[in-house]
Amino acid sequence: MIEFINVHKTLRQKSHRTKVLEGANAEFRPDRLTGILAPPRSGKTVVANLMTGKLRPDIGRVRRSSLVSFPVASGGVFNGALTGRENLAFLCRVFGFDPVPIIRFVLDFTGIGKSIDKPFKHLNRDERTKLLFTSCYAIPFETYIVDESIIGGRGAFRAQCEQLVLDRMQSAGFLMVTSSPSLLKKYCSDFFIIDDFMLREVDSAEEAENWFGKDKLKDGAGELEHVADGEDNDVIPV
Repeated sequence: MIEFINVHKTLRQKSHRTKVLEGANAEFRPDRLTGILAPPRSGKTVVANLMTGKLRPDIGRVRRSSLVSFPVASGGVFNGALTGRENLAFLCRVFGFDPVPIIRFVLDFTGIGKSIDKPFKHLNRDERTKLLFTSCYAIPFETYIVDESIIGGRGAFRAQCEQLVLDRMQSAGFLMVTSSPSLLKKYCSDFFIIDDFMLREVDSAEEAENWFGKDKLKDGAGELEHVADGEDNDVIPV
């Protein structure tokens, strides 16, 4: 369960302020595939980071009673100066897991071989993408947080990644924040929208889409070919 209780959040960047939530209340049930739809630049990433604990509410509380992932393929959880192996070992210790089987899974699944012992910032785009997507799904979280992109990579790896997601959906919950109605229609059974600084539950993906209109949304399949170059700079888009 992830519960938002009277959550207020305003994003502050230099002299600019962007209100995202004001008195938002919602319960996201465990073991469910939940989609949260909103137009671009309406606070989706902020909501995802509130779910994971990266951000805290200005007022109110976000209560987590399950083991929640970092956002899938989030480069911000990897230190560019550490190797892939060192990053994975650190994440496993943070979340209380033995790193040995998880690192072995990542090596087998990605096929990146000796590159796992290179500094993360020196990996090429394909290696970085494979490592970031696989590392999140390799850890047995109870709830996975998806911010737009649920699978990534190219060719055979992308197909493997989609099958891995389907496998994880058999034993864990997913919370997806997105501007894409297609992503909700493909995967989700529960539906919310971000509107008027609130989290509102609706009955279907079609109702969520109609609430905003197609012209305000950005449809897509939740697929990312490559993770962007460069290290995370802690700028949080809304």
